[in-house]
Amino acid sequence: MSGRDYLVLFRDSMLGLTWFVALVFLLSGCQDLIYDVGAYVLRVYRRIAFRNRERLTLQKLRTRDQQRIAIMVPAWNEGEVVAAMVNNIIQRVDYKNYQVFVGTYPNDAATQAAVDRLAKEYPQIIKVITARPGPTTKADCLNNVYKRIKQYEEQHNQNFDIIVMHDAEDVVHPHSFLLFNYLIPRVDVIQLPILPLPTSWSRFVHWTYADEFSETHMKDVPVREKISGFVPYAGTGTGFSRRVFRTLEQIGGSKIFNEDTMTEDYSLSKRIRETGFTSIFVNLVLAGGDEKWYTPLSRRTTFIANWAYFPMDFRRAVRQKTRWIIGISLQEWEMGGWSGSLRIKENLLKDRKVFVAAGTSLLGYVLLTYFIVFALGDNHVIPFKLLPIIESGSKLQRLVMVDTFFMFLRMFQRIVFVGMVYGLPEGLMSIPRLLLGNIINGVAAFRALQSFARARQGKAAVRWDSTTHVEGVGELPTDDPESRRPVQRHQENTDVDALIAAFASRDVWEVIHAMEALPKNVTKKQRTEIVKAFYEFVESREGKIRSMVARVSGFLGWEEMAPPLLTLLHDKDWAVRANAAKALLKQPQCDRLIEAAFVDADIYVRDLLVKVIEQDSMKQDELVQSLDADYMITTRTVLLRESLIIRTRYEKFKQSQ
Repeated sequence: MSGRDYLVLFRDSMLGLTWFVALVFLLSGCQDLIYDVGAYVLRVYRRIAFRNRERLTLQKLRTRDQQRIAIMVPAWNEGEVVAAMVNNIIQRVDYKNYQVFVGTYPNDAATQAAVDRLAKEYPQIIKVITARPGPTTKADCLNNVYKRIKQYEEQHNQNFDIIVMHDAEDVVHPHSFLLFNYLIPRVDVIQLPILPLPTSWSRFVHWTYADEFSETHMKDVPVREKISGFVPYAGTGTGFSRRVFRTLEQIGGSKIFNEDTMTEDYSLSKRIRETGFTSIFVNLVLAGGDEKWYTPLSRRTTFIANWAYFPMDFRRAVRQKTRWIIGISLQEWEMGGWSGSLRIKENLLKDRKVFVAAGTSLLGYVLLTYFIVFALGDNHVIPFKLLPIIESGSKLQRLVMVDTFFMFLRMFQRIVFVGMVYGLPEGLMSIPRLLLGNIINGVAAFRALQSFARARQGKAAVRWDSTTHVEGVGELPTDDPESRRPVQRHQENTDVDALIAAFASRDVWEVIHAMEALPKNVTKKQRTEIVKAFYEFVESREGKIRSMVARVSGFLGWEEMAPPLLTLLHDKDWAVRANAAKALLKQPQCDRLIEAAFVDADIYVRDLLVKVIEQDSMKQDELVQSLDADYMITTRTVLLRESLIIRTRYEKFKQSQ
C-alpha cells in the first residue's frame, strides 16, 4: 500500500468515528436541551405561581416542634475527618434533639479512638462497630448503623422521627436539621444540595466537581423531579421520615441499603420511589437575608446546602468517579434493567448515558486533534496534509453544526449555573476546566468498564472503595453566628405570673418566648389563666403564635388543651397542623382524641394523622391494643386501610393473642 492508501484508510476510520461521536453528541444534546428549557420554565413558573406565598424564614422553621433525629455517619479510615465533622455538628448546628451514630469497623482503631474521644465529651455521640472487619461496602456499614439505631430506641424507650445520612467529610449547614424537621413528614424524603467548597482557583480537579455539581443541583435535579418524581440521592444531606424505613423493612427485610452495589444511595432512591413515597430536592434560600439578588449562593448565609472538599488530585478523582459510574451506569442497569414508565426510562437514560458520553468525549478530542492537524496542513504550517473528513454542504457538516450549537449551549449553561453558586469569575473559569473534567470522566468510564468486567468474571469483589479525604473538613463559605443561635427554654423556676402577663404583649416574639418558657408545674389558678389565653391564641392572626400553642400544648400535656388541638389540626399553616398532630399523641387518652380527629377529618388532616402515627413506634403499640374497642371504629378503619405499618403490627398483635 502507498502512503496515499494509508491516508485514505486513516481518513475513513476517522470518518466513521466522526459519525459515531456526532450522533452521540446529538442525542445527548437533545436530551440536555429538555433540561435546559425545563430549568428556565420551572423558575419562571415558580416566580409567578408562588409570588404571593409567604417565604420560609428561620423564625418559622424554629416554630416547628423539634422531632428526634438520628444521624448516620459511615466511616472507614477517617478518624480525624469524622471527628472534625461531628464536632462541627455539635458546635454549630441549630438543633438540640438528635443523636449521631458513627459507623466504624473493628479493624479501624484510629477512627474508633477519634469517636471515643468525642463520645466521652458529648453524650449525643454513639459509636457503632460493624459485625465484619472492613472495608466491606458502605451499604453494609449503614445497615449496621441502622440496626444500632433500632437497638438504641428499644434500650432507651425513645423514638426517632427522622433519619439523616451524612458523610464523614461533610460541612453540615447550621439550619439543615431545622429544614428536615419542618418538612417531614409532609414529605417522605428530602435531598439537600451537596456542593464543593470554594477554594484556590489552582485546585482545578476540585473545581471540576464544583462545575458539575452546580449544574446538576441547580438545574438537572429540580427538572427531573418534575418530570418523573425521581430524585437520585447524593448519599449525604438526605433526610428520611422514619415511616419510610419501617415500610421498607416490612416489604424487603431489615437491610435497608443494597449491599450489592457501590452506589447504595442511588439504589435506595429508586426503591423508595417504586414503593410510592415522595422525595423532593430542596434548593432553599430563606427570606430575611441582606444579600443582593445577584449575590452568589456560596456567599449567602440563608442558602441551605451542605458542603465538602472533593478530591483535589487526578488519581483520586478518577477512582471516585469510577465507583459512581460502576454503581449507577452498570450495576443498576444489570440489577434493575429498564423497568418503569417512559419518564423513568428517560431518567435512567440520563444517568446511564454518562458512561457512553464520557468515553465519547475522549474520542472527540482524538477527532479534534485530527481536525487541527488537517487545518495546519491545509494552511501549509506543517509539511504534510491529511485528507478532509467533512465535505462542505454534506449531512455530516450539518450534523456537526448542530453539535457545535449544543456545545456552546453547554458552555453557556455551565457559566450561568456555576456563576449562580460561586460567582461570575468562577463561572467563566469553568469553560477551560471542561477539558480536564472530560478527561477525568472519560478515564473513569474506561476504568469502570474494566473493573466491572473483572467483577463479573469473579476476579474482584465489590467492596467499599472509599475515597481518602486528605483535604479534611472545611468551613462554610459564609456563616452568621447570630442566625444559628437557638431559642433556649427557660428554667422551670421562671416567674410564671410574669410569663402570663407577657401574653398581653403586642410583641409577637415576646408572647412566643413566654409560651415557650412555661413549666409544667403551675398552680391551679395559673393553669386556668394559661388555658384561657391559649384558647384565645387559637384565633390569632399570627401563624407563629398558633404554631407555638400547638407545640407547647404537647409539652404541657394538659387535657384541657384537647379542644384547641383538634381545632388547630385544620389550620391553614402546615407547621401549626403538624405541631397539633404531634401534640395530640402526647395528650391523656389520646386514642379517643385521635378517633374524634378522624371522625371530623378532611383528607389532608387524615393523611397527616396517619403519617404522624406511622412515625411513632411507641404510640403505635398503644393504639394497636385499643383498635378493637367500640369507640375506635373510624380510627381502625382508616389505619388498617391506609397504613401498611399499622396493618402489619395489628396482624401480629392479633396472632399473639
